[in-house]
Amino acid sequence: MSSRQGLVPLVACALAIYTMFLVWGLLQEKITSTTYRTGDDPLDPFSVSERFTYGAMLNAIQALCSCMAASLYLLYRRRRVVVPAGQSSGTLQRLGLDVLTPSGCERALVARGRLPAGKRLTGLSRYVSPLLQQYLLVSALQSTASWLSLVALRHLSFPAITLAKSSKLVPVLVMNVLLYRRHFATYKYVVVALVTVGVWMFMALGKKKAAAVAHGNSVLGMTLLAVHLMLDGATNSTQDEVFATYASSVSGTQMMLVMNAISATYMTTALLVPEGLVHYLVVHARQLLASLVHPHWIAAVLMAGISTPKLSWTPQLVSGCQFLMRHPDAARDVLGYAMAGALGQIAIFETLERFGSLTLVSITVTRKLFTMLLSILVYKHHLRSLQWVGVAVVFAGLFIEMRQKQQQQRAAAQAKTQ
Repeated sequence: MSSRQGLVPLVACALAIYTMFLVWGLLQEKITSTTYRTGDDPLDPFSVSERFTYGAMLNAIQALCSCMAASLYLLYRRRRVVVPAGQSSGTLQRLGLDVLTPSGCERALVARGRLPAGKRLTGLSRYVSPLLQQYLLVSALQSTASWLSLVALRHLSFPAITLAKSSKLVPVLVMNVLLYRRHFATYKYVVVALVTVGVWMFMALGKKKAAAVAHGNSVLGMTLLAVHLMLDGATNSTQDEVFATYASSVSGTQMMLVMNAISATYMTTALLVPEGLVHYLVVHARQLLASLVHPHWIAAVLMAGISTPKLSWTPQLVSGCQFLMRHPDAARDVLGYAMAGALGQIAIFETLERFGSLTLVSITVTRKLFTMLLSILVYKHHLRSLQWVGVAVVFAGLFIEMRQKQQQQRAAAQAKTQ
């Protein structure tokens, strides 16, 4: 492929990632912070003002759209793939997902030398593919992390969350070390230090405003964001482990399809549970734990903020659909958010397949910077000078990461030519 032939798809992928995720980020902030009204007349006494508080439903719609987009894309890409003789040509084979079955997983592990020829899977893996077990775990981590991110947005400004997410290498590095005992070069720890300091400067040195409680950098929001990042790190480190174990048997788009299908199942199940029942179980669990550690200070923390508000016993799926029916403009925002996220994911995996991770990191890092700056311009967020210094420190660390990867890639290319 010539440089000119490769330039067109590269530019198309970059523009798709920039455009889709800029729209996705702005719609996410709008959906979680806008007060939607019924009717066009603000003076109408029968007009109702409400905020969209159905984070699980938002994630479920996003997962369903991503699942459908990945399925269509895989069917298009694999339309000329011939199924080997002796294997059925069902839906899993057409999508290249036969590795999700125990027999297909056995073939993939034998091909990779991870399982001796003739040896069979044992225990639970005889009935549930080890790859499917990993997908179930990763999807649970990802779904929980996405939900925590939306909840954190109620307590932190969108630029703060966007910058923190751009420091993804911190939890990824930590969870790789803790979960899979991987080792990293010294420069990676330098990058981690720079990113950590920059994020702290951005979040801790912001000018606090009493009137902006909904977007104040509260302790609760920072705690939720920290848990979100650690779960995100566990997700990415496990995805790396999947690709290392199954290599050519698993593609990025196939992983996208399976994870979104499982996440949609998780979220839909959660939406069928009445909010009142969830609150009842959470309150009683906190009271039980507090009674076990009484009179320790942990008991006071567990009991803090417990109240008995009037909660609906209607499943969130029903109340969420009713909200979208009352507010068609909110339904349009949610659908646009889900479609932008789905198309953006397709562009990310296409870039990874065609041009490699170095190009993808360059695009996604600059995309996060532009998302943050665009949010500041559109929604009139105000940053202090020291916060801008924090932004510079974070992206200095990320620039070091990209430069090192580029040098490693050049060194590897020179070694092959010698």
